[in-house]
Amino acid sequence: MGKAHGLTFVLVLVLAVYGFAFFIRKTGMFFPERFPSGRWDTKVWSVVPTEQWITTSDGVRLHSWFFHATDAKAPVLIWFHGNAGNLTGRAEMAAELARRGVSVLLFDWRGYGKSGGRASESGLYRDALAAFDYVKPHAARIVLYGESLGGPYAAYVAKERTGAHAVIIENSFPSLLALGNALYKMGWTAPFALRTSRWLNEAGLPVLVMHGTRDQVIPYSLGKQLYDELRVPKEMLTADAGHCEIPATEGDRYYAAVIKFAK
Repeated sequence: MGKAHGLTFVLVLVLAVYGFAFFIRKTGMFFPERFPSGRWDTKVWSVVPTEQWITTSDGVRLHSWFFHATDAKAPVLIWFHGNAGNLTGRAEMAAELARRGVSVLLFDWRGYGKSGGRASESGLYRDALAAFDYVKPHAARIVLYGESLGGPYAAYVAKERTGAHAVIIENSFPSLLALGNALYKMGWTAPFALRTSRWLNEAGLPVLVMHGTRDQVIPYSLGKQLYDELRVPKEMLTADAGHCEIPATEGDRYYAAVIKFAK
């Protein structure tokens, strides 16, 4: 009887831990900044974007800025940003890419910036697909750019949609399982979630992986693991940088790598 009670206790404990981890995945992975937080004066950027609105399959309106390169036939890079801030924190890089010849659609996830709704793991899949579907009719060449948590969503779009030509992954991870094990030893609570490397392999597109060796949020080892697991044409840019600091620390090297891969 005592052993039965012990097994019941262990089972309840495991289910409780799994349930808590599931709750955190659904609600606690996101740190959005809502408008008016951020730099919203578009005239400060080297290329002034146009404001665009995208509607998802479940009716959520997403706010975006489109940075147009001079060449109307330039590749279009769709920027899937990370879990903190909003699009204004990425606008300087988007403008510089456009100035150098690659157009950029920079959008905010639901719950971020001026976008409607509330961020959730499942909701962001809809957002990612909606952004791609918005761009596809107007672009001859599309590049998917996944930054940090945006990495698996870029990979998901590459798997689910046809028409993209390449994927760039910045400071991301091979799967939520690998990330959970590396940071908390709890990857077993999310064995099938955010499977970046698997989805990229299924998509079969060329991939550029970029990761900083001083990344304090997603360890460099996870970026290297992601790269090693890829069975597609691939390149890797390693930088002496912290989390999502590669554009600032590498400057021209970063832009040259992204533009070369995009074109």
